[in-house]
Amino acid sequence: MAKRPNKKQKRPLAAGVSRPAGTARRRPRKDVPLSPRTVRRTALLAGLVAPLLILGLLAVATNPDYQAPCTIIAVLVLMAAVIGVMMIRTSGWVLWPAVLLGVLLLALPTAALRAQLISHRGVDTRVVITSAHSGKDKTGKVSWTCGIRREDGRPLPHGTIGGFGCSGSSVGGTTTALADPDGWAPPATLDDDLSFRAAGVWVAGAVAVLWAGLTFGAARRTLRGRGGRGGKGGRSKGAAA
Repeated sequence: MAKRPNKKQKRPLAAGVSRPAGTARRRPRKDVPLSPRTVRRTALLAGLVAPLLILGLLAVATNPDYQAPCTIIAVLVLMAAVIGVMMIRTSGWVLWPAVLLGVLLLALPTAALRAQLISHRGVDTRVVITSAHSGKDKTGKVSWTCGIRREDGRPLPHGTIGGFGCSGSSVGGTTTALADPDGWAPPATLDDDLSFRAAGVWVAGAVAVLWAGLTFGAARRTLRGRGGRGGKGGRSKGAAA
């Protein structure tokens, strides 16, 4: 019984026809290092422009009406800056200090600038406590937040305070609060240690300077490392010649 021809068997080519060459396998693409000009530009954007933009956004966030959008934009700017630092220095320990400084840069300015504004511009104002709400933190400590209005009936922007004098038993009572005449910063109680909180402005400035130093230091190390490798390669070629 005759065997059936194998369908997978390749047919012979006609005379004068060459077999096409097989496709070459693609090699894994290596990461192309940034050019020195790109490294400097990225360091300038991530190390100088980004912290200034974050501080500006969080300064606007001292007004509660703009706090949410400004904080979100500041977080996005920080994420882009961290990615820029990772592009500048792909190896080493620079990532974790950058993340730590970034978190501090987001957490400090708004509360510190609010305290600075209200301590300089705040006016003693008699207010009536209209509502009180309590809450517990992770340690079990109870904190109170109260809604307030002016005793004379005039509108009070951002009428919310917190502190020891604000509790459920004080609803309907009167107290004295520091209020911004322009209504930009929210009111504060007289129990708040505004001088201590306002000192966070200097800490935020120091964090921004450290962030810039970390970024420019990473860029300098990257450029110096490439220059050293290039110099060794140049000397070896010259010696071989």
